[in-house]
Amino acid sequence: MRPDQFRAPRERKPDPNMKMRPGDLLETLRIVWQASPRHTLMYAATSLLSSALPAANLYVGKLLLDEVAQAAQGNVTYQALLTLLSFQVGLTVLGSLLSTFQTTAQQLLGDSLQHSVSRRILDKASGLSVESFENADTYDKLQQAYREVGTRPLGVAMQLIGLIGAVVTLVSVGALIARLGFWVLPLVLLASLPGVWVSNRFGVENYRMLRWQTHDARVQNYLGSLLTSDTLVKEVRLFGFEPYLLRRWREYYLGFRKQLEDIVRRRALWGFGASLLSALLIGLASALILRRAAAGQISVGDFSVFILGIAQVQGTVSGFLSGISGIYQNLLYMRNLFEFLELPDRDLDAGETWSGPIHTIEFQEVGFRYPLTDRDVLKGVNFTVTRGQALALVGENGAGKTTIVKLLTRLFEPTSGRILLNGLDATRFSPRSVQREMSIIFQDFGQYQMSVRDNVAIAEVQRLDDVPGVETAIDRAGAEYVDTLPDRLNTPLGRLFQGGRQLSGGQWQRLALARLYFRDASVLVFDEPTAALDARAEFETMEALREQARERITFLISHRFSTVRLADYIIVLDGGVVTEAGSHSELLARNGKYAALYNLQASGYASEPPTPARAQPV
Repeated sequence: MRPDQFRAPRERKPDPNMKMRPGDLLETLRIVWQASPRHTLMYAATSLLSSALPAANLYVGKLLLDEVAQAAQGNVTYQALLTLLSFQVGLTVLGSLLSTFQTTAQQLLGDSLQHSVSRRILDKASGLSVESFENADTYDKLQQAYREVGTRPLGVAMQLIGLIGAVVTLVSVGALIARLGFWVLPLVLLASLPGVWVSNRFGVENYRMLRWQTHDARVQNYLGSLLTSDTLVKEVRLFGFEPYLLRRWREYYLGFRKQLEDIVRRRALWGFGASLLSALLIGLASALILRRAAAGQISVGDFSVFILGIAQVQGTVSGFLSGISGIYQNLLYMRNLFEFLELPDRDLDAGETWSGPIHTIEFQEVGFRYPLTDRDVLKGVNFTVTRGQALALVGENGAGKTTIVKLLTRLFEPTSGRILLNGLDATRFSPRSVQREMSIIFQDFGQYQMSVRDNVAIAEVQRLDDVPGVETAIDRAGAEYVDTLPDRLNTPLGRLFQGGRQLSGGQWQRLALARLYFRDASVLVFDEPTAALDARAEFETMEALREQARERITFLISHRFSTVRLADYIIVLDGGVVTEAGSHSELLARNGKYAALYNLQASGYASEPPTPARAQPV
């Protein structure tokens, strides 16, 4: 995150390219159908049958009112009135039955969609390259996709079925109203348009506002998380920057509020104007009906058709036109999901399958540049390391050490040069099969809110039940504290879930080392393996590391020269370029940058601290 992005909300401009694509509707319907064909058919059938009921109810109601008027004159029997009433009650029961099935199908279809779309997003996230996760735009797309998960595809399907149902309702009810006068139905239809136009216009504006705010909303949520984090609360309290975080958080809220107030104010004004115009058109249609009623040209039942039909037609037309705009708006949101799903994948299983241990690793003129940047992180890196050797990477922060590890472990691919494994080009083999021969502890190692056993055994999920293997790895990592936990290997860790036991930083790092040792790999990578350990624990870890490295290839990244000097070969990086290489003694004799860094750190231990002044008696 750049500093200017954190300090204040950014001004957003409309995206001129924001639009749906022609195939989005079919793709959305395909997603709905695949989620649950049975419930999709049930919802469609019950919705379409329900669409014919309004006209049937209006017509039976008209007949019943006309018969009641005739009965007042003694021309209709009680039996005839009961027959019409039974038809009306039957339609009501049928409507309730259809509504029950429709609601059931909608809820079950919505749940299936929630699962189906979430699975698609998670599958996609699993296949993205590591570079994608280091891009803020990817997180925006991911959040936009998750925000609409399950609701938008269901909305498109429901609105499309609703459009067909609206046509059935309009044709049937419109036919009844059209009998009352030539201009009545057109006026009622026109009265429905202004409100729909307002709803559509501001619906699109709401979408644009939410899309523009995605990044700023992420920043605001991050600021809120800083105030509620159990791991950061000590530092936040100590430095006392809660007011600063709250002020920044509120600035983002006020920015969102300003945009919301503008849209709400304009929508209210336009909505009032639309309501006024609709009322005038309905008043004109009513005047035409009353004129015919005064002339004795329509019955009481006909007038009830008009009164009840107005609301039915207006609601149906509004629903029809809103459905069209709603489908368009929902497809705009679906484009967020499709944009995420269309991100380029990286197939970790593509290529030949690597088998057997790795005996040699060779970097030949390897360079790397992040996508959409113009700066080389690495340039012309060359080295060779063989089984039984330990290679250390030394350099200041940002020198390119971790990037070499990511290239080595096939998380990244070089943009120039090549990496050879046992003399073979690594790109020939699938990343997943090569990674099975590698085990690593990163500086920012995972602290998984799972049991102790799961924290270790996820290094090889096929061996989750290998309790002896887990215990051996824990012993190698020096994590004896596990025996003091309430349920030993089954003790849940972390504070995220109930009953979890929180560990210290050093204890978590021991567990991460056990995870590294659990995988029987021929290449071990230690990225700051002792950063969170005390002096005794560091010594014990280094002794274990010596033992493990004898028949493996070992990579070390550390700022502690007590660790680095254990390596057989040391590479010094500066600005992505190898500036020095050799053994510890060779590099000291060269008296270059390595020697300067080593002597600087050693002087901190060799120099005597100043003698504190003796306290004077008061």
